Amino acid sequence: MQAEQIAQALGNARRVNGQWMASCPVSSHGQGNGDKNPSLCVSETDEGKPLFKCFSGCSQESVFNAVKDYGLLKDLPNPTDFLTQIKPLPKPQEPVLEQEWHYTDEDGVVQHIKQRYKTFDFKGKTYKQYRVDENGRRHASMTGANIVPYNLPEVDFARKTGRTVFLCEGEKAADALKSLGVVATCTHNGASNFPEDVVKHLVGLTIAIVPDNDTVGWEYARKAVAALKVVTKSIRVVDLGLEEIKEDAYEFVHKYGGDKDRLIDYTKATKPVASELDVTTPARLNNSSETPVTEELELPATPLQREGFKLEAWDSIEDEPVEWLVQGVIPQRSFVALYAPPASFKSFIALDIAECIATGRAFLGNQITKQGAVLYIAGEGHGGIGSRIKALKTHHNTPVGAPVYFLRRQVNLRSSKTDLQDLVAAIDDLKAIHDINFELIIIDTLARAFGGGNENASEDMGAFITAAGAIQGRYECGLLVVHHAGKDATKGLRGHSSLLGAVDTELEIIRIEGADPPRGILHISKQKDGEDGQRIGFEMVEVTTESSGVVGFEGTSSLAVKHDPAMDTSLKASKKKDKSGEDTIKLTGTQQSALTLLYALRKEHGTMQTIDGMRNKCVSTNLWHEEFRKIKGKGILPASFNTSWMNVKKALVDSGKVIINNTWSWIVFDEVEAIDSPNSNVHPLKK
Repeated sequence: MQAEQIAQALGNARRVNGQWMASCPVSSHGQGNGDKNPSLCVSETDEGKPLFKCFSGCSQESVFNAVKDYGLLKDLPNPTDFLTQIKPLPKPQEPVLEQEWHYTDEDGVVQHIKQRYKTFDFKGKTYKQYRVDENGRRHASMTGANIVPYNLPEVDFARKTGRTVFLCEGEKAADALKSLGVVATCTHNGASNFPEDVVKHLVGLTIAIVPDNDTVGWEYARKAVAALKVVTKSIRVVDLGLEEIKEDAYEFVHKYGGDKDRLIDYTKATKPVASELDVTTPARLNNSSETPVTEELELPATPLQREGFKLEAWDSIEDEPVEWLVQGVIPQRSFVALYAPPASFKSFIALDIAECIATGRAFLGNQITKQGAVLYIAGEGHGGIGSRIKALKTHHNTPVGAPVYFLRRQVNLRSSKTDLQDLVAAIDDLKAIHDINFELIIIDTLARAFGGGNENASEDMGAFITAAGAIQGRYECGLLVVHHAGKDATKGLRGHSSLLGAVDTELEIIRIEGADPPRGILHISKQKDGEDGQRIGFEMVEVTTESSGVVGFEGTSSLAVKHDPAMDTSLKASKKKDKSGEDTIKLTGTQQSALTLLYALRKEHGTMQTIDGMRNKCVSTNLWHEEFRKIKGKGILPASFNTSWMNVKKALVDSGKVIINNTWSWIVFDEVEAIDSPNSNVHPLKK
């Protein structure tokens, strides 16, 4: 039914600014007196689905149910039903390592490694490759690897002795021929192409190519002939006469009992080729069906309990350590909120987290314990995101191919079934194409993924949380949402409190006003399964990037995040211990904020002063007072601020962390605590 028809049926219909207004049908509207002045907006989507918003505050659920009770939405399902369709993917069985092949240079030093895994999907197998550096460390990216053919020392010896080298499609086939006593090799990337880097190692050889028994294998033979025809003595393409499609030299040896003499006979009977045009696919393969043969897998027995509803006796449940994604900061598979007021570097920090997880680089000094792919849903800032990415990659020397993927558009996760289903389908396609698993999905920002809903309404925030949880559960990964602080930044996340209740980790960004270069603090204000209160300092550094070649963009500058350890405040620094080592004083969030601020001011504005015969790097108490006022915000009443300031000073002095002497304030470092640098002029005080 069209919006106009629904509005007319509800009564008091009128058209305002292109949309229909009507009386709200909720029985409790107007304290039960009805809606005499129409306050319900009725509109529709491009697909013709009705949308409702009561400007007097009735919840969407109550409006929806009331309109449905009027019989105006008979064919419309409950709008939240689609969330039940988003089911977690069945937990895949981990791939099993079957074999590992080492590619060495002429001296036997490993240059790169290839691994074959058995998988339990329709493919049946998969491969991983690693570059090996001069220190023997493995790197998941092949960028910069010294590409060599398999069994290079034997190939090099064959050149010196005039022996024939048999070129196979894969390592398994090459090993089978090698077991017969001949020299066999292959390249690291199978039949996909013939790498140019390998050609120089095969110069001057007599080559016998042994294709797999399928059209793909013979096409690979043509590629190899095209690459090697001008650098080798002679090339033959040997047909082993195998019976089954996709068989290769491995079956020739281990299934059909082929030996060295039969291999030599086949080779001698084959004429050399001068060009890839001379390579003819055997007639038996031209009409063959090459549908991949999938292995029949034995399914596990039906579980006694439904998946996800395992009932356990409490005596069998043991304490499990927290599995961290970023050590001490972000747990694996957690729901995280990163928030701050505007212009506080939220997106820069989120991008830095993405790059760290994808590359394994420590995030602000905290180790990455689970490296993997990241999906970044950028709902805003599309115009400048390219320069931010470029600056980050330049500053941190990010390797090519780091698995960070972007979706640059707004997605309505609160109320759009289509958006949610399309997003899930797009992620599924990306996972299938690149064979990846995501460790983190970032949504930047919540407002841009909220579909115009009311952040302060429990129904709207609940719908968003449910959709986010469905995505997180499907991909068994962490989910980080970038959000804004409320008008009073000291009160935390903007919107309904159910968001704070839902998140496992809350990260607050505190920008240090007036700092040059810009600085800030990442405050772990909530950590459900760990210790909160840690504060991590960061500095924004300007990065100028090279020209992209586009007119008008001859070189741009943006910012990148840099760890500032001098501003870090550990949990240890927030406690005072008695002689037994037990905690006696733990600072509140406000007190910790004031202490962290004093750390920052000490670095920026501290001056050496001699007080009571002791030299210390001090900060003007008036300056500390004014900067603390800025952190508290303009909305706080003067009397409330003065009370807070007096309480903060007293608590910090009582904790033994700060000394205040009228005009000056300074930090007291325990002898076991770190000072800014080895050259610091601060002298620990004896207490």
